[in-house]
Formats: sequence, C-alpha cells, structure tokens
Amino acid sequence: MGLPGVDEATARRLTEDAVQRLHRLHGWTPGADARRTLGETLDHGGFVGRDALLAEVEKLAALDRDGIVARRVLDGLAALAQDAPSLARADVPVHADCHWGNWLARDRRVTALLDFEWARLGEPMDDWFFLIRFSGPHREAVLDVVAGATETSPATLRQECEVREASCLTSDLRVALQRPATPARVVAENVRDLEELVVDRPWWR
Repeated sequence: MGLPGVDEATARRLTEDAVQRLHRLHGWTPGADARRTLGETLDHGGFVGRDALLAEVEKLAALDRDGIVARRVLDGLAALAQDAPSLARADVPVHADCHWGNWLARDRRVTALLDFEWARLGEPMDDWFFLIRFSGPHREAVLDVVAGATETSPATLRQECEVREASCLTSDLRVALQRPATPARVVAENVRDLEELVVDRPWWR
C-alpha cells in the first residue's frame, strides 16, 4: 500500500495495468449465483448516496458525547454530503478494496488482484477511489492515468474520491465510538484522518 520504493514511471505503468484488469471486472456479466452473492447487503462503509452519508454524519454527531470531533469538521462533512450525488449505482461488479496492498506485480507489471472479500455490485468509481487514494506520493500520477483511461475529468475524480473517503472515515469513526473496547489511539487516528480530509481538503491540493 502506498507503492513504496516505486518511481513515477513505474507507478503509471502499474496503474495502466490495474485499470485494464478492473475494466475487465467491471465489464463482466456475472451468472445468477454470482450476481446473487455480489448483490448481498454489506455494511461496507462506502458511499451509497447523499442521504445515507448525511445520516452517518448525524449518527456520528449523536455518538460524540465528549465532543472529540470539532464542530467545523461535522459541518464540513455535512457540506460535503450535501454536494454528493443523490445515489451511487449498484449494478457493476466491483472489487471494493483494490488498494495497492491487494495487487501482485512482477517486473513492473501487474500479475494479479487478490482478496475479493468485499466484492459487490457498485460502480467503477468505487474501485478508482481505492486505486488513487492508496498510491502514496504518486496520487496525482495515478489520478492522471485513471482520468485518461476512463475519460473522466480530474475534477470529477477528485469530488467522487473525496466523498467516498468521507463515507469510509465517518463510518469507521462511528463504529469505533459504538465499541467501548476500541483503543483510544484508534479513535484519535480516525478523528485526525477525518479532520485532515475536511479541513485540509487534500484531494484539491
């Protein structure tokens, strides 16, 4: 994860390979049994729509009795949610966890995608988010490759990725606050990541 020890040219080549493999996955027409499995309801924490994200923000605010999440962060989350698409598609097979830690590569070429535990029906953007978000110092290069390969504007990719990260982080922190046994360090890390996303807006730097 984060493409450690990889130069930009290699990151671009790996991304091109990964996008091709994901295109094949997204274009696959699953049979009845596979579609039934992929269509099962998962609490994946990803983006499903504006109303669902707003509801997550409200749940988080209600659970945060100690006020560990700053008001400006909650307000910023609500603003992101208001600008989010009303609904995400759920008709394309997606891996839904294709960060770089789940790819195998050899000689600067991708050879396999692993760990289909979270595979489900979604939309291609669910996979582009994981590919871009977890590319470490090569985020801009990976975003550029994905934008070209999918004919999607960089601005659209940034907005869609930002709202997906907001959904994941909000869900993670909500779950952490619901579990009394969650270590304080984990909660603090979740709060820090959420504040960085909302206040620093790294997707637009």
